[in-house]
Amino acid sequence: MTTTPAVPRPPGMFAFLVPKLSLHPENVATAALQYVLSTSPAAARALEEHLQRVTALPTGLHYDTQSPGEDGSIPDLVGTTADGTTPLLAEAKFYAPLTDNQPVSYLRRLPTGRPGLLLFIVPSHRLGLLWTEVRTRAVAADFPVTAVRADGDFRHASVGADHVLGMTSWRSLLNVLTDAVFAADDLAAVSNLGQLRGLCDRMDSEAFYPLAADELSGSVAVRLRQYTGLIEKSVADLIDADVATRGTSAIPTPTPGRGEAYWGLFFGLEDVMCFLHVSARSWAKDRATPLWLQVGHKNQPPVEAVHAALAPMSGDSNRVFRRRYCVDVAIDLPTGVEEAEVVASITGQIQRIAAHLTAVRAGNTAATGGGTSHSSGMDGDIGGTDLSEEAPISGNQASDSA
Repeated sequence: MTTTPAVPRPPGMFAFLVPKLSLHPENVATAALQYVLSTSPAAARALEEHLQRVTALPTGLHYDTQSPGEDGSIPDLVGTTADGTTPLLAEAKFYAPLTDNQPVSYLRRLPTGRPGLLLFIVPSHRLGLLWTEVRTRAVAADFPVTAVRADGDFRHASVGADHVLGMTSWRSLLNVLTDAVFAADDLAAVSNLGQLRGLCDRMDSEAFYPLAADELSGSVAVRLRQYTGLIEKSVADLIDADVATRGTSAIPTPTPGRGEAYWGLFFGLEDVMCFLHVSARSWAKDRATPLWLQVGHKNQPPVEAVHAALAPMSGDSNRVFRRRYCVDVAIDLPTGVEEAEVVASITGQIQRIAAHLTAVRAGNTAATGGGTSHSSGMDGDIGGTDLSEEAPISGNQASDSA
């Protein structure tokens, strides 16, 4: 018996048209979600019941989009009560970065002394990165962020006595709403949510969508060159300060590493081969920084030993990642400062990493050849497991996905 090969299902008309006709698909998705919540009581009730798991939101909210506040913040979606308070603010993301107001100004806009929730709705593959970033910003603004929890794709944390900071994936939220409208036999809402799901699935798959003019400006190219310059200057400073060496006893003269979506320099830390590099893949998925330090190479020293040595750093969520053959550490970059201060921050972070590596000095058994033997630096670009306390390492490690 012959079988017909499976044909990929087209994304649907809505998902096909929106990226072509709009430079901001997030705005279209938010408007579609607001329409469903405003026209389907079953969908609105399901959203409120879903969010009431984490805070005592009132029922019967009225939903508006792009509602500006007195402080200039403009949440994508606002849930308003009959008395005019706004206990629910939601921000929709596909690929847009956080704005300067997010999440701090939005948290301040929640009603004082009453339950309130700030919810970010994001693609699944950006969940870990953005969740770390919004919590980091809230803490930096002196908000008391406590009781951090993860229920599947629904992340949430208490902010003071009355408010909650939350984040969920489009896929997870749409599943909740679709189940509810299907059970209520609301066929119009089922169809509308199906169109919205098609758009979100396309965005969640990292599909290419039309370029914006500002993405092609020379400033982008200049910044990319500056990232590589930061690597070169940081490694040079570390070597000059005798913190790092040009190679290791096993590989004395490594050459620069480059490949798909990464570029960087190898050097030694405590005789452990390390690789400071720009990683587009980790930057897009794991943490909001272009620079990453790969610690170890081709499982030398053993990943388990490197992980154990860097365990004191794992309290910083989404900072340390275990890969198949190495451990990756995100190198955060300070903003609003001159280049010398950025380089000093990079070298300071690497010095702290070096201090943890004294117990795992690589032996001569790490030898894999010199120089050109580093045909790939992709140890630092394969899928890995977050070593933060929120996602403890399991026995089943990720396979090489590079």
